[in-house]
Amino acid sequence: MAHPVKFFTNTQQGAPQLTNDWGALTTMLDACLVNGFNLKSVTNITRDGNVATVNISTGHQYQVNQVLLMDGATQPEYNGEVRVLSVTSNSYTYAVTGTPATPATGTIT
Repeated sequence: MAHPVKFFTNTQQGAPQLTNDWGALTTMLDACLVNGFNLKSVTNITRDGNVATVNISTGHQYQVNQVLLMDGATQPEYNGEVRVLSVTSNSYTYAVTGTPATPATGTIT
């Protein structure tokens, strides 16, 4: 996939909602394109081959193919924009390149 599509729906957990207030569109676009939304703290990340599994103690509502920004791992291979491959109620997986240490270290979000 040369140019993967990123998508946003108003039903995503913590998604900004468009209202009829002045500046609401700018606020929503900032949240979707610049600042992000629905920040979660990661309990741990483990790797099996080229798949990283992220565990979150508070749960999430991420969807398969949703693009997330991972940040804070000491191992740079875990950081960056990632596409969700699979989900459970408290975890999700994504592809990782290289052979970074497992589990990942750092303060990861």
